[in-house]
Amino acid sequence: MTSPQPQNWKRRLQDLKIDIERVTSGSPKSDLNQIEADAPFGLDALQQGYQQFLSWFNGIPASGKLLAIAGGGLLSLTLIKTVFQLVTSLITLSVFGVILYLVYRFWILPKGE
Repeated sequence: MTSPQPQNWKRRLQDLKIDIERVTSGSPKSDLNQIEADAPFGLDALQQGYQQFLSWFNGIPASGKLLAIAGGGLLSLTLIKTVFQLVTSLITLSVFGVILYLVYRFWILPKGE
């Protein structure tokens, strides 16, 4: 089977080669791995992100807002649950470590001397 439009494929291949050459040559037009000098950082970035979120949230319909709030609430509860499980695991491991140390210190160490 032949391609219905072989010229389009050739043209697309040429465009891709040009793009690859432009990116690998390090020309200033290449936007890969470049950071904008005026990109917001810190508190400014947080405020800008919050404003973008508010504009997105105000732009969705009421049912979408309800679903977004419910999804955000579930995500928040899941994250809180995960943090509590992590803290519980760390406390359990530390208590277990102290018990093992006491067993070693008072029962095993005196017998070895």
